Amino acid sequence: MNRVEYLIISSKIDYSTDLISCEFEKRGLKYLRLNRDQFSDYNVIYSLRDEILRIVIEKEEYHISPNYLSSIYFRAPVFLRNTNKQYSLSKQVYRSQWSSFIRNLIVFESANWVNHPVATYKAENKLYQLKMASKCGFAVPKTIVGNFLPQDINRNQIYIVKSLDTALFFEDKQEMFTYSTKLSGEELLASELRLAPVIIQEYLQNKIDIRVTIIGDTLFAVDITKNGNPIDGDWRKASKESLMYRPIDLPDSVKVLIKNTMKSLGLKFGGMDLALVSDNYYFIEVNPTGEWGWLTTSAQLPIDKAIADYLSAKHAL
Repeated sequence: MNRVEYLIISSKIDYSTDLISCEFEKRGLKYLRLNRDQFSDYNVIYSLRDEILRIVIEKEEYHISPNYLSSIYFRAPVFLRNTNKQYSLSKQVYRSQWSSFIRNLIVFESANWVNHPVATYKAENKLYQLKMASKCGFAVPKTIVGNFLPQDINRNQIYIVKSLDTALFFEDKQEMFTYSTKLSGEELLASELRLAPVIIQEYLQNKIDIRVTIIGDTLFAVDITKNGNPIDGDWRKASKESLMYRPIDLPDSVKVLIKNTMKSLGLKFGGMDLALVSDNYYFIEVNPTGEWGWLTTSAQLPIDKAIADYLSAKHAL
């Protein structure tokens, strides 16, 4: 029987989790990685009487107990978004019930969660993010949300349009994903929005994109350019080969805003996007399960070590 001190909840193919697992291996930590797409390969049983979760994987038995579980690295989504795929009945049961099982792991409330599912669920709501960031003192783009346009939309002005939630769609056996899109007021006025609400924000001209990866009080910031130049619109639309990530040091005042915003959201980890316009730092959004693995090579940032440090620190006991 193996006593688990550090639990990882992720998926089979996740590069960032691979890096953490490798770091745990190097440190000789007693950890277990559970992949949400492999649960049917495990024998799992939880006893409320003794509060022990027993898991058998390839004849190895693992025990997870609040008496010795220290930290949980949570990379799985809180809920599974609907892509309108036609799943079989067995697949529907698998997705819904194992998703519920993952949520129910909050019974291990004394563990140090990175991040706790409840905090993740709240923080995934974009309006809530913007409100909390604004309350903490961040500048945020002027924002409206709805399925029709206010009267003051300017035909000659540029706006940024986003989905209210991560927009995953499925058509003709292909998954589709939407990014932030630049539209003129004239294009907006000609659009049909009645079907669903969207986010419409002011367009930030001559911005510099900044990505900040936060773990506890440790911040890793990079500015993002395309072939060395600022990017007009959503930087994620650019080809990966053209993007450059340069480590930068943020002003102390901005670091305070970041930490206060993370605290207000109840997050210990996040991938935060900022936009620098002139001397103003705008909060764009924070992803509580954001990707960061590529920055360990493209920007030589030791994020994997920092996360492993935080999970294994004494404060997590």
